[in-house]
Amino acid sequence: MTRYLLWGGMMLMVLTSWAVPDTLYLGQLNGHQTLFQKATYTFTPIRRHVNATNLDSLRALPDWKILEKSLNTQPQQAYWVHFVIHNDTDLPRVVYVYTSSVNQSVRFSVFRGDSCQILQSGTMTPTSQWATSENDTYIPLPIGANQTIRVFGRISHQTGILPFLTDFKTPKPSLNLQIESEDYYQKRVLREYRSNMPEFQYRSWIQGALALAMLFVGLLYVKYRQPIYAYYWVYIVCSFVFSLLKTRAYTPLGHSLGEWPLLKNHLMETLLWWGIGAYLFFMIELLDLKKTNPHIRTWFRRLAVLLWGYGAVYLTVMLLTNDGGLQKLSFWGGRFVAFPLYLFTLIWIRRSVKSPMVPYIILANAVLGFFGMLAWLRAGEVILKGVKLPANLDDLLTLSFAVVAEIIVLSLAIAHRVRLLEKEKTQSQLAYFEELQNKSFYEKRMAETEMLALRSQMNPHFLFNSLNSLEYLIMSNDEKKASSYLAKFSKLLRMILNHSREESISLEEELTALRYYLDIEAMRLGDDFEYQIEVQRNVDVESLIIPPLLLQPFVENAIWHGLMPSHLSSKKLAIRIRSKDDKKVEFEIEDNGIGRKKASELRNRSTVKRKSYGMDITQQRIDLFNRNYPNQLTIEVFDLQKEGQTGTLVRIIYQIDN
Repeated sequence: MTRYLLWGGMMLMVLTSWAVPDTLYLGQLNGHQTLFQKATYTFTPIRRHVNATNLDSLRALPDWKILEKSLNTQPQQAYWVHFVIHNDTDLPRVVYVYTSSVNQSVRFSVFRGDSCQILQSGTMTPTSQWATSENDTYIPLPIGANQTIRVFGRISHQTGILPFLTDFKTPKPSLNLQIESEDYYQKRVLREYRSNMPEFQYRSWIQGALALAMLFVGLLYVKYRQPIYAYYWVYIVCSFVFSLLKTRAYTPLGHSLGEWPLLKNHLMETLLWWGIGAYLFFMIELLDLKKTNPHIRTWFRRLAVLLWGYGAVYLTVMLLTNDGGLQKLSFWGGRFVAFPLYLFTLIWIRRSVKSPMVPYIILANAVLGFFGMLAWLRAGEVILKGVKLPANLDDLLTLSFAVVAEIIVLSLAIAHRVRLLEKEKTQSQLAYFEELQNKSFYEKRMAETEMLALRSQMNPHFLFNSLNSLEYLIMSNDEKKASSYLAKFSKLLRMILNHSREESISLEEELTALRYYLDIEAMRLGDDFEYQIEVQRNVDVESLIIPPLLLQPFVENAIWHGLMPSHLSSKKLAIRIRSKDDKKVEFEIEDNGIGRKKASELRNRSTVKRKSYGMDITQQRIDLFNRNYPNQLTIEVFDLQKEGQTGTLVRIIYQIDN
């Protein structure tokens, strides 16, 4: 009797630990049916390894129970579901198992007789491993006519590389599995595609707008190389990549990005903080806080670096742990901390910063804050849960759309800033040009004054020499020559005084004064002296304008230092004027005097040291003229040696810049 009681107790324990699921018959499937009360379940530690291809190993899992709707799952457990499906029809059928959109890892072991097939789905499963290419929430189960399949499914959270770093509390696996017929599945997928089409169109438009803005701002940075465009470009890039990561998985782009589900899922939060950090640097440049408020600039910079660092640390931790609790804490906690700080910053900018960019900043952030708050509340299912606004406007309530709306306003701000900078640059250029004009005017006036002073020095110098000649004639008792000399001297003196007030005179006036001077000197030197002035026919002496007293100092120097000390019986002076082309005139003054070397020796031996001020003054005038006027003067002096006789040739090249 005792033996039978022990045997009965053992059988009761086995029946209690191995609950057998009811068989689902496809002939009785009317569209869809949940697995509650039809399947059994158990759970194991999430990191416990179980051979999912061995039927006996799966059956040996302990504590199989009937799947109840009221089951409360735990995120650190792996749940096993067991159900049996029999195709009681004469045609092969395909049924689909809806595995819920919250499950990260779903792995089915499908047994058909002695064979086993592994099928996967879940939000953390790469797209190339999906059981169906449409999405990550369905697993198709093809069943032949009058065939029975046994399915063991493992549903769990996707653990990270180092799960012990954190103690995640969410997400909880969902065992709300549903069997759907092929017709029901296709109608449901089509219905989802249709309902998501407006969102897909809006998202494509937003991504296109962000891509265009990213390209435009990138080109601005390449052209101007200013930090403001670099920071703004980084901000737009973060927003653009964020919008790409939100792309639906059934699109080609979403399917490609789904190959890295862990990175795709956690990079979005990191991009949010990185984008805000870049935005703070952008505001520093836009508001020119370096000049207006350096202390707030330092605070902004530190906060931006902190956000960049937090984004990098968050991404690293999440890739290592995939802690859903930490993800949720960052999503809600970060926003609760950031929003008051964000609001305070806007109020401070409005009150403290004096810049024409402030209204744009306030408007842009008001737009971003309004739509961003709506998108945040909608994503957290606080508002508009299961609600469709007219024209599917609720599909626009995304952070990406909020950024696009803000970028439109900030683009206007940048355009206004560029216009202000161009206006400021133009005003600076005008002021600089006016300053240059004033400087040029004063320099010209100074040069004219200096030229006038030099010419004023020439007048006493010439007057001194002329009076010496007059004194010589008077002492010689040559009254007739003295009277003629005095008459010509007065005319010459009047002309020199008139020329001293002019910046330039005609060549004809210069030659007239020169002839008076040569006539005076000829009277003093006597019959031994002769001169000639040769003017080439193509030289228009009336219209050619030259500086006053250009030739006279060289002629005077030739007479006093070259001809007067000479013992030749014939003292000759030749003045030649010829035109090389329309822009070049040459003046030559040639004498047959003692030459420069002999004249220098005589001056050195003379007991009376008589300095030639005339040539020094003339050289200063020429240097000053060349520095302040477009026309240029060049002086060349040659020593002559002809048939045993010496002499000097002075060539003045006058370059005319019309």
